[in-house]
Amino acid sequence: MARIALLQEDDPGLSEETRAFLRDVGKARGRVVNIYRAMANRTEAARAFTGLANTVYRGETTLTPKHAELAYLTATVVNNCFY
Repeated sequence: MARIALLQEDDPGLSEETRAFLRDVGKARGRVVNIYRAMANRTEAARAFTGLANTVYRGETTLTPKHAELAYLTATVVNNCFY
């Protein structure tokens, strides 16, 4: 089975763009979770994903953060999308 490498911020072989992406994610979320480490292999796609996620889940909304998370988790369970 193929595996996608989970990149680490301290890897000297990373490009500055990839390192900056991981640093930005860490600052925004408080830590870097593995989905971002995997997506960092394609920095342009990772930045597009985080832009989408920020717009959909953290953008202008009338929901409180608690209710937004509840809606997200409910949709995940209903659609059998477990991560």
